[in-house]
Amino acid sequence: MTVGFDRKIRAGWLDVTARLAAAGLSPSTIRDELDEVLDGEVSGEGPHSARGKTKTVLLHVWVTVPQGVVPLRDEALGVVGSGGGAPDLRPLHWGMCLTTYPFFRDVAAITGRLLSLQGSVTLAMVSRRIAERCGARSTVLRASQRVVRSMVEWGALSETGQRGVFRSGPPIGVLDAVPGDGWLAGWLLEAALFASGRQSMRVESLARHPMLFPFQTGATARDATARTRLDLFREGAGEDVVAWKDFPAAHG
Repeated sequence: MTVGFDRKIRAGWLDVTARLAAAGLSPSTIRDELDEVLDGEVSGEGPHSARGKTKTVLLHVWVTVPQGVVPLRDEALGVVGSGGGAPDLRPLHWGMCLTTYPFFRDVAAITGRLLSLQGSVTLAMVSRRIAERCGARSTVLRASQRVVRSMVEWGALSETGQRGVFRSGPPIGVLDAVPGDGWLAGWLLEAALFASGRQSMRVESLARHPMLFPFQTGATARDATARTRLDLFREGAGEDVVAWKDFPAAHG
């Protein structure tokens, strides 16, 4: 697996990137605008510098996304561009990170699972689990720490009194004003299904998946029925299952 997400990313940088993309600016123009945003915060010149790599992550989340993510991205950008659909863009950023970076998805799922088991998580625990999955390369270990630090910056995790030990941040509610009740919960369900790489999953399992640990989605089968790319059906046990109508392209 390619790591890709190997920078500490601030939520404000993602906000700017999403709004620039929603305004219809070209990738090259957005990259230039991000130079000004990052000036004084991230050093370096050129694509292989710290600033260049940070811009690459930001662009991959919202601009140069894998083909299978384009419908989800475009739908989210429509809400960002409306100015009133999602004043707190963190749920959208999280969903886009899950779908564009499998490494972020894995760190999120590992973190969420550990939090549910023991109420706190350490950098060492996350690094050890991700190394078991991706290999104990130094790049993997550094990247996992930077993803966790990004989650702290976004408020998904909170520092404890012990160095390198974190708890869940205040739950992030998924509330909608525009384009309608349940839209964001349904959008997150679809993002999580894409990130899972599976054809179908139980709605309850998706809504409570560890990768969505910062959010109280309150997602239901009703939210899933509004998703035009998904089908909803019931299994023999009476459980609601959501499935792709056409399985989207894999991560790129």
